[in-house]
Amino acid sequence: MTQTYPVQVDTGVRVTMRDGVELNVRVTRPDAPGRFPGVMEYHPYRRLAAALPDWHDEYPPAVPYLAEHGYAVVQYDVRGTGGSSGFSTDIYSPDDRQDGYDMVGWIAAQPWCSGAVGMIGKSYGAVVQWQVAVQRPPALRAIVVRSANDDVYTGFTNPGGCIRPWMFEYYAPLMNALNFAPPDPALVGDRWAAIWAERLERSAPWSIGYIRNTLHGPYWRDQSLAPGYDRVQCAVLLIEGWADWYATEELRAFQRLSAPKKVLIGPWGHYYPEEREAFPGPRIDTRREYLRWFDHWLKGIDNGVMDEPPVTVFVRGWQAPSLLCLEDAGTWRNEAAWPPACVQPTAMYLSSGGRLADIAGEPGADSYAYRPSVGITTGRRGLGSTTPWAMPIDQRLDEGFSLLFTSETLREPLELLGEPVALLHVASTATVAYFHVKLCDVAADGTTRLICDGGLLATHRNSHEAPEALTPGQVYALRIPLRHCAYALGAGHRLRIAIASAEFQNAWPTGESAVNTVHRGGVHASNIVLPIVPVDPRPLAPPAFAPSPHPLPAAGTLARPEYRFELDLVDDTVSCVLRPADSGHTSSHSRYTVSNRNPASTVIASSATHVAAHPALDIRVEATCQTASDASSYTHLSQVRITVDGAEHFSRSWSESVPRRLS
Repeated sequence: MTQTYPVQVDTGVRVTMRDGVELNVRVTRPDAPGRFPGVMEYHPYRRLAAALPDWHDEYPPAVPYLAEHGYAVVQYDVRGTGGSSGFSTDIYSPDDRQDGYDMVGWIAAQPWCSGAVGMIGKSYGAVVQWQVAVQRPPALRAIVVRSANDDVYTGFTNPGGCIRPWMFEYYAPLMNALNFAPPDPALVGDRWAAIWAERLERSAPWSIGYIRNTLHGPYWRDQSLAPGYDRVQCAVLLIEGWADWYATEELRAFQRLSAPKKVLIGPWGHYYPEEREAFPGPRIDTRREYLRWFDHWLKGIDNGVMDEPPVTVFVRGWQAPSLLCLEDAGTWRNEAAWPPACVQPTAMYLSSGGRLADIAGEPGADSYAYRPSVGITTGRRGLGSTTPWAMPIDQRLDEGFSLLFTSETLREPLELLGEPVALLHVASTATVAYFHVKLCDVAADGTTRLICDGGLLATHRNSHEAPEALTPGQVYALRIPLRHCAYALGAGHRLRIAIASAEFQNAWPTGESAVNTVHRGGVHASNIVLPIVPVDPRPLAPPAFAPSPHPLPAAGTLARPEYRFELDLVDDTVSCVLRPADSGHTSSHSRYTVSNRNPASTVIASSATHVAAHPALDIRVEATCQTASDASSYTHLSQVRITVDGAEHFSRSWSESVPRRLS
């Protein structure tokens, strides 16, 4: 049995960086003599309070668990955020990346550290692990990456080349509200006012960087793992969920990494699988998986972790789609590789009469009018980052404005494991167009469940850095990878491909009205290649996970968000109104409106309010953003207003306008 220890927590530790900035550090470690491996975690989300408020759980939830099992967990606030000094003007800045490297060395040199260091983290705290690992600090031996993109541009801010609306609906005002808030006086003492004053004077909204960089390039590559996967030499455990942001990105990283590696993809949204909010289930206690990984790579324990299959995925199955899904249907599966060696890439062709067929038919074409509001049913990427009430619903609401191609009824079950890829031969009446492809499971009663999807701005067909206009009427071949999937269709169901030119909830609408055409048959045989897996007569034994320490709650006990769509029949606009349930310290609200009549006109009005920690003062940071487009440009306005006991303390605004470059 693993030895356990009592735990001590040291808060408000100050670590000075090379330029004099002091990072706010919390160390949770065994309260016992000896030297223990270190585990580092950092982010800008103000979780390192001197004392945890009632609404605040330990974050990550594995911190005390790892400390009890012989690890010194070192967490810190990114410079210019939380209790750290300095200022912040950009997400993942060069200074932040250098701090990560330097902090690995600081941890390794502490008298309570064995000299071996690992990292753990989710989302921001996962992406930064790539940024530290590629610098190869000598003490870094292993990382646990929970929900990270490998390319910040294509995975996070601009999937398929389109701006992700969520960046401005939610993340931009949220990070303004957090980054301009003062440090906790209980952590920094008398320096509280000076640290805050520098922050207010020198910080800037991260969203300025997003709007200035709507094309790929050095700005995003410097922050990303791709394409230099071989730079990572430490052992990597990848953990992600199908309902989260980055299952495809983590599986792609797994395929390309040359370091020791394992990957686990479950059904979850944007939470650690052991958290009480981790929906959809089944939830597991991944703290044990982190511990086994670190025990092997940081303590040198031969626990067999590298003798196990390197790939574990949750294979989803049919379940009626629902906006809130507490428990998904499916089974766990171990594999020796991703995609499995037994996968049989199988093309199915778009054919006349809306058929999805085994062979290409006679030449033909189908056209449809571009409608910017298509995509209401697709749900929100990163389920849980704003609200768990955001799963894809029955797709039929959007299908009336999409091209549909449906297979014959399946006589036998069909299992998909890997990356479906659509090859479409398309034309448009516009110089700019977007094409979005959904792969769906259709039940006998017509209910349609989304399996996976993918989209591409056709002007980015050759490059995300140098877009090329479409010539109206010319036929182009577009290769559109869909998100990776593990899904089993039952006998009696049908496969469906749905094609549209908008993905309202997850992709900024293109700016030109259009009639778009998909060609099929002959030399323009549009198709989708499916990763079909035959029945394995000798499958690997499935994994045996410990259950989550938190029982599944009843649906009626979950906080309900405001999440609705409004159709304006006079102006022919559709708005998404989103107000996640308050987290106890921060609230947010957004209205995102697209126009079916004038596709170039899109507006997002958003806000966030953060109540800062202070023993005597009522400090409120109110951040508002308005982000809009017209036929020629994107504009972004950010405002921050701070009141102390009701009186204005600080007010500033920033504005930016950039040209629409074939988007």
